[in-house]
Amino acid sequence: MDKLIHDALDLMRWRVREAAHYQYPTWQLVVTLLLLGIIAAAGAGSVGGDIAGKLLFFTVFGAMETLLMAQFMQWWLRLAKAPVETPLFSLLLVAGLVQVLTPLTSWLPTDVAEIATIAIAFYGVTVMLHALATVSGASRMRVLGGILLFSPLAAMLMVFAFSTGSNLGLIELPGETQISNSQPDQASPDGKQDSLY
Repeated sequence: MDKLIHDALDLMRWRVREAAHYQYPTWQLVVTLLLLGIIAAAGAGSVGGDIAGKLLFFTVFGAMETLLMAQFMQWWLRLAKAPVETPLFSLLLVAGLVQVLTPLTSWLPTDVAEIATIAIAFYGVTVMLHALATVSGASRMRVLGGILLFSPLAAMLMVFAFSTGSNLGLIELPGETQISNSQPDQASPDGKQDSLY
C-alpha cells in the first residue's frame, strides 16, 4: 500500500512514471475504491438511504466510472496515435485520490468551502490530464479533448446509476426523500380528513 500512496502523492506533485509502473494488487485497488466511495457518500448529503447502501452505491459507481473512462481514454489515445498498451484503470484511480482533500473543506466557512471544492475538482482534472499526457506522449490538448468528449458518457452513466441505485433501494434521491418524510393527514373517525378550518 505504501507504493500506491507514494504514487498518489507523486501524481499530485506532477511526477509521473511510465504506465506500467501503476499496477497494484487487487486488494489495494478495492481499498482505494472503498475510500473514494466513503468520501463521495459523505459528500452527497442530498442523497438519502442507509449508510451501507450509500457506501455500496458510490463505491460501485466510482469503479464503473473509472473503468469506463479508462477504456474510453485508451481508445481515444489510440486514435491519436499515442496508444498506451497498459490498462489505465489503476493510473486513473490513483490520480483520483486527489479527492481525499475534499473533506478538509468542511472546516471552512460555507462560501469558502464551495470555492475550495471547485478548486480541488479542477486540480484533480489537471492531475489526470498531466498523467495521461505524460504516459501516452500525446499533447495536453488532445488529452483534454478526450476528457471533454467523455463528459456526456459520464453524465449518462450517472443518470443510469442513480436510477438503478434508487430502484434497488440503495439510495434515496432528493425527491423521494421528501415524499417519504412527508406525513399524511390524520383521518377523523368518520373517514374525513382532519382540518384546521
